[in-house]
Amino acid sequence: MSSHNRKYVSIILTGLLVLFVLFSFFPVLIMVLTSFKSKMQVSMGVFQLPDVIQWDNYKRAFDTVVPFALNSIIIAVCAVAGVVFVAALAAYSFARFRFPGREILYYLVIALMMVPAVLLLIPMFKLVVGMGMLNTYAVVILPQIASGCIIAVFLLRSFFAGLPEDLFESFRIDGAREGRILRSLVLPLSKPILGTIAVLNFHSSWNDYIWPLVTINDKALKPIVTGIMTFSNEYATEYGPMMAAYVLASVPLMLVIGFAMKYFVDGLTSGAVKA
Repeated sequence: MSSHNRKYVSIILTGLLVLFVLFSFFPVLIMVLTSFKSKMQVSMGVFQLPDVIQWDNYKRAFDTVVPFALNSIIIAVCAVAGVVFVAALAAYSFARFRFPGREILYYLVIALMMVPAVLLLIPMFKLVVGMGMLNTYAVVILPQIASGCIIAVFLLRSFFAGLPEDLFESFRIDGAREGRILRSLVLPLSKPILGTIAVLNFHSSWNDYIWPLVTINDKALKPIVTGIMTFSNEYATEYGPMMAAYVLASVPLMLVIGFAMKYFVDGLTSGAVKA
């Protein structure tokens, strides 16, 4: 292909990419515009700009959304911390220790990725009912940790196994034990992949709907995705406050992704350890 043809292909692909991005953000734009409209302005058309910005929509949404958002932040932060802690220990054991049945146990853990989550819904519900965990933070946090650890162990084990053995030997010569090696050597080198795992699990925890819906009935403990449905039912015909609640519900997630994007991208693109 000549350079002239490659230029045209590049222009076409760029145009298609721009259209794809515009279509992806189009519903978000409609949501934001609607959040500033009154009930009368909404009825006049989706694409019409608001004549008078209705800040009261956000005030009404904020008073309702904040308690649910705090619950989701507590749940998501605890779930991410639990996944990182448990997965790092498990992956380090699989990658650096040799013990009978190591490979079999590892492949059993990885095999859980092929089990659809919906098949585990009823067994997990019966389990937490028997343990008396309904209507608690733990009923949401612990399953999030258990499910998030599967892919996290897979990613971290591969990363840990690829670290140069010379680095470990130099620490052992200095008298470092395995705990210090993990804390001072492995985890600092693993910041990109740990950031990727943290973002993925925070996103998953924040957007989880089915499990909190069936396990938490106490309104004071509801996370934002299920709690906001109560608000939506109350304002079913008032799209302004309802869209404002959706905008507020997405802000913490966007902030987390924005701050962690560097680690997230580095974790997705890292293929080797750079010394």
